[in-house]
Amino acid sequence: MYSRGPSRSEDNINKVLFSPELSLALPKLHRRKVREEVMEVDGSLLEGGGQILRNSVTLSCLLEQCITIRNIRACRPKPGLSAQHLTGIQLVQMICEAGLTGGLLRSCSIDFTPGSLRSGKFVADIGTAGSVCLLLQIALPCLLYAPSPSLLVLKGGTDADFAPPIDYYRHVVSHHLALFGAGFTLQSVSRGFFPKGGGEVVVGVEPVPSLTPLTLLKRGIVTSVKVVVYVAGVESSIGQRCLHAAKSMLERRFTGSQVKVEASVSLEECQFGRGYGVYMEARTDTGCLLASTGNGKLKGSPEKLATDTAETLIRDIDLGGCVDDQMQDQIILFMTLAEGVSRVKTGPLTMHTRTSIHIAEQLTEAKYSVTRCEDNGPGEDSYFIECQGIGLRNLYCKE
Repeated sequence: MYSRGPSRSEDNINKVLFSPELSLALPKLHRRKVREEVMEVDGSLLEGGGQILRNSVTLSCLLEQCITIRNIRACRPKPGLSAQHLTGIQLVQMICEAGLTGGLLRSCSIDFTPGSLRSGKFVADIGTAGSVCLLLQIALPCLLYAPSPSLLVLKGGTDADFAPPIDYYRHVVSHHLALFGAGFTLQSVSRGFFPKGGGEVVVGVEPVPSLTPLTLLKRGIVTSVKVVVYVAGVESSIGQRCLHAAKSMLERRFTGSQVKVEASVSLEECQFGRGYGVYMEARTDTGCLLASTGNGKLKGSPEKLATDTAETLIRDIDLGGCVDDQMQDQIILFMTLAEGVSRVKTGPLTMHTRTSIHIAEQLTEAKYSVTRCEDNGPGEDSYFIECQGIGLRNLYCKE
């Protein structure tokens, strides 16, 4: 169920390359005070999957905290490191010149010893249809604290199951990261679908002195809804069927309001294989952005993909939170790193969010509290997440 598909070539698996061509002369600064004790993380806790691995390695890199992770992905049908997870670890290893033991496919235990952060051009090729967005998830926070701008060239699956697609990162993650005072650019060179992969994205990351706290407490009223169906190498009628079903369902949901549903089909480049998917978003008058995504199956129903994805977006809207389910857990790491107190209103906490909070509190001094919103309206079930962040500073950036 969690297979990311066969590799295109054994020679392409887990290639992570570094080029210093973008690096600037680095100032001679003292490193952070290294924590000599090794923190041990149990990868079988809570969601028991790759998120524990990614968050732990990212925080290890940023805090220069040595870690040991046991029972990696113990709750998955195929435990241990897949090509996607191993490539992500190796990418961060390259970014911070870390020591790594246990870095092998299907390994259930690693030791990660971080060094100093560096900038440059980093090329990572999963070699399968594994998600390039999960590579970005583990590497992006590290490069925000690097000495100078960096470039990531990530190859693999751009539209993978159990991971957000590139459209979600381009629109939703970038929107929320901007609220923390940071950002990135993302260019899609080609799509990569299951089972062949072969997609490529280029990401530019600008470092920041620190992250500012986030406040998202008022969801507001939905003012616009957009649907984009992207297709590559499939009949255009499939995209139109998906688009029509999605637009019809969302228009029924917003009947009687002033909301207009904008819908379009995007033709994409795909070097290997073919596929299609859908991205939906809703924006509110308070600046909130909620989205839902879905990957199409070539033998599946485009109409069912559209209705399932629309139902997810409608559910997140009706629950009353300021972020959707996918963003809920991804925002935790940035709240942890930010200065001051961050507050966000969400729907019911997902297991991924609980896991992110657990790892943040285990590896850092961040403090979290979760309380149920007392003034939930009919059908709403929202919660407040509050975090006292650690205020991590970039040693190389001046204010």
